[in-house]
Amino acid sequence: MRCLGASAIFVGLFAGACSRAEDAAPAPVSADGPGAPRAATDAGAQPAEDVVDEARERGLDYTNVSGGREKRTILEANGAGVALLDLGSDGDLDVVFAQGLDALARVLSGPGADLEVFENVGRGRFRRVAGPGLSGWWTGLATGDVDGDGDPDLVAAGYGALEVLLQDERGALVPRKGAAPLPAEPGARLEIGAARSKGTAPAWATSIALFDADRDGALDLYVGQYVDLDPLAPPLSALGEGALAVPCRWKGHAVFCGPAGLPAQPDRLLRGRGDGTFVDESAARLLEQRPGYTLAVLPFDADQDGDTDVFVANDSTANLLWINDGRGVFRDHAYEASVAYSADGRAQAGMGAATADVNRDGLPDFVVTNFSDEPTELYLGSPMGFARATYTSGLARETKRLLSWSPHLVDLDGDGWSELLQTNGHVYPQADEALSGTSYAQPITAWTFGADGRARARVARGPNSLFAPLATHGARGAAIGDVDGDGAPDVVVARLDGPCALGLNRLGRDAHRLEVRCEGPRAPRAPEANGPRTPRDGHGARVLVVVGSGAEEHALYGEAQTAQGYQSASSPALAFGLGAAERYASLRVLWPSGRVETLPGGPADRRLVVREGEGVVASTEFAR
Repeated sequence: MRCLGASAIFVGLFAGACSRAEDAAPAPVSADGPGAPRAATDAGAQPAEDVVDEARERGLDYTNVSGGREKRTILEANGAGVALLDLGSDGDLDVVFAQGLDALARVLSGPGADLEVFENVGRGRFRRVAGPGLSGWWTGLATGDVDGDGDPDLVAAGYGALEVLLQDERGALVPRKGAAPLPAEPGARLEIGAARSKGTAPAWATSIALFDADRDGALDLYVGQYVDLDPLAPPLSALGEGALAVPCRWKGHAVFCGPAGLPAQPDRLLRGRGDGTFVDESAARLLEQRPGYTLAVLPFDADQDGDTDVFVANDSTANLLWINDGRGVFRDHAYEASVAYSADGRAQAGMGAATADVNRDGLPDFVVTNFSDEPTELYLGSPMGFARATYTSGLARETKRLLSWSPHLVDLDGDGWSELLQTNGHVYPQADEALSGTSYAQPITAWTFGADGRARARVARGPNSLFAPLATHGARGAAIGDVDGDGAPDVVVARLDGPCALGLNRLGRDAHRLEVRCEGPRAPRAPEANGPRTPRDGHGARVLVVVGSGAEEHALYGEAQTAQGYQSASSPALAFGLGAAERYASLRVLWPSGRVETLPGGPADRRLVVREGEGVVASTEFAR
């Protein structure tokens, strides 16, 4: 792939990206075959060192509904997302699941689905509470303080619907009608159970993300959109009519149609007004957009210039890397960055994306999950752009058999190195037929990384492990956060057509950890004030934690963004593993306003709240 000409501000960043070649030979990592975790060594009692699924025991009884088991339409295959946020300001993380319907026909007859809400009553135990009273087929969720009152709110997206839900003083999510506009095209909004004309397709939002695009202190909303799907005339087994109809087939099997062959819907960028309402400014802010089939939206500072950029994982079309000009106007530079296509120059079926500093060089890296027969891609940041490390890390061999959705780069065992956790599951039930090379139900998987950059499959150590190899369902959305207060990041998973999972993290019991929650200034901006401002909830803050001293000194990097994975929203707190270090040496915060603050070190195993201009305003020991 040769580089195209880039804009002046971008040439320096990615000038060498296309000339950097990666090792073409995959590295053997384990002896268990591609994409499969090694077998559990003990089939008896659950060992302490694992991530253990305790959803049922702890009150999370959500079961996903996503069409019929036979998956006759593409809407039924994509599943739902999950969000972690603090409802009621009691200091713990509650859970909200998106929900679908049991058949596409139900969007015509009703009733629609509500979001499903679970209150954390303490230490990771949950009880179901009333939902916000919505009616729809819900897919993606985003979290952030959109009205600037100090508590997180929720945006829910779906098939023909987009709703802003503001948190009230009781911690309930209350719809703010008309706050997030849908496209102006006829039929874009889908009213469940209402009469509808054939020949129009509703807007279909998949992953959405809240972040501050223009650095005015108010969160904006990126809406990733998918395909035109007419609920009155969905393509079932062929595209077109009569003699010109083209059958929809995969590896010789008849399957549902799409996304290829269906019109792609353009993504949208809605500017936040700071009061919980948004205005559509897509045309002015997403320049020269080429619509693709968006499944994942990942905001992060890709070029390290202090503003938030956006990576978009597209299904069967080229990925996008929207680079921010500092004023909230974006141009796509994915091709120049070598992240638009596969190593051999083909569009992949991108599903999910996540970012972290995998190799501990202080620069953001990211992963992109893909369809079966396509590996999970790993891109390492550098001063000159991104370099593909999919083969040199061994991920190509490990992940190619899987169809993967929600990835997360998270330090599960607290050793100071990120791990890759991802949900998996095929879209076609026909994947269980002979000679497909894959399967329909697939396990959740994880790989550790170390100083050598090699991926090693994490072992399931008991039948209740989140990584148990005998999966009965595939999974879609996943969110990361410490739900039980012990300092170790846990994971909540929305399985397809099945019960959810709550993976409580019991890895790295002897490791030390630090959690950092960033907050912007509380004082409102003066009318005459100019220049960038940090959002109230700290979105976009970048944190460097220095650990050790002398030859052992290293820095851990994180960026406060809740949109990670696929159709889901994780905790805004940053989790750092300190390994054997009982203290951290210093903490540096690069705020979206442009302010840089360096704070002194302190003891490990604490939850810190850092507020711009005030330093550490709260320090609480983990509940062990």
